[in-house]
Amino acid sequence: MSNLIGLPLVLLFVSLTAAAQNLPEGRSPYWTKRSIALIAADALAKSADMAFTMRNAGRPNFQEHDPLASPFVHSGPVLAGASQGLLFASEVFASYELHKHGHPKMSRILLMVGTSGNSLGIATSTR
Repeated sequence: MSNLIGLPLVLLFVSLTAAAQNLPEGRSPYWTKRSIALIAADALAKSADMAFTMRNAGRPNFQEHDPLASPFVHSGPVLAGASQGLLFASEVFASYELHKHGHPKMSRILLMVGTSGNSLGIATSTR
């Protein structure tokens, strides 16, 4: 992964971790250390998956096997990045809403599923 992608990801993770440590637990029931860590992990996984996918997209005979991602990846890095950002924002919003309406476990599971899916994408992209 290039430094242009890796450095911002590290800074994001460090800043979210620092923010989580200074956050009083009782102030906001959603923004806990655990939820911030899950959100950071999801952001890192999505960013790394996109970086590896776009690196591979520049290679000859590249094929995107994810039917949902294929139209975005083949439309270029700007549209692919914007769609990945929109997906991330949607997952965080849905997680927040689930927590707000009394489903904290489902809220965490949603973020874990997003992280796991992108981690699988990273694993297949690096082969």
